[in-house]
Amino acid sequence: MKKSGYLLLLGLSLVLLVGACAPVPESPDVEAELRATLVAMNVEQTLQAQQIETLQSQLAEPTATCPVCTTETQETPAASATPVPPTATLTPTSQPTGSISGKLGYPSSQIPPQRIVAINTVTGHYWWQNAVTNQTTYRFEELPVGNYYVMAYLIENPSRDHYAGYSVFVTCGLSVGCSDHSLISVEIKAGQETGGIDPIDWYTSDPEALGWPLDPTINWN
Repeated sequence: MKKSGYLLLLGLSLVLLVGACAPVPESPDVEAELRATLVAMNVEQTLQAQQIETLQSQLAEPTATCPVCTTETQETPAASATPVPPTATLTPTSQPTGSISGKLGYPSSQIPPQRIVAINTVTGHYWWQNAVTNQTTYRFEELPVGNYYVMAYLIENPSRDHYAGYSVFVTCGLSVGCSDHSLISVEIKAGQETGGIDPIDWYTSDPEALGWPLDPTINWN
């Protein structure tokens, strides 16, 4: 049974009870007023019941949701490719070489042990070999082509002011009348041997002052 019918039945029961217990009104207008009041109550109750049903139905409906919102996404910029410098590729090459040879000497009756060094005049790279006591010749094989100074240094008593080189004074025959102690740059040619390069100019008093290189195999600091 609906709630409105129940309320109506309840109202009629109350009216009957009131009519049974109360004295019969003397005036017919009283009964008419009661009936009008009952009708008005019934109408009001009916309206209230309808409002309750409407509210219940609204509560039962799902809550309205807003349309799906598009989420703003920040575009991540594409990673820019960092240019990688090309790797230098070393192409193996066969560097041409030559050889050099000469005589050793010393201003005494005995030739002390010496270190013979060929120093590239451009790069500063050097090649060296040791000569034993009284060794009179030397020879470098497979030197890269280029220009070289050829020096001789004492092994047992290295000194900053007493060492020898292949200089103009050597080509002058170590003559007293020749005073030029400038080092000679010797050219090494591919596949050829350059002979007669004798580092025997021991006669300058201060070779370092002339710009002659010190023994590069020794730390002079």
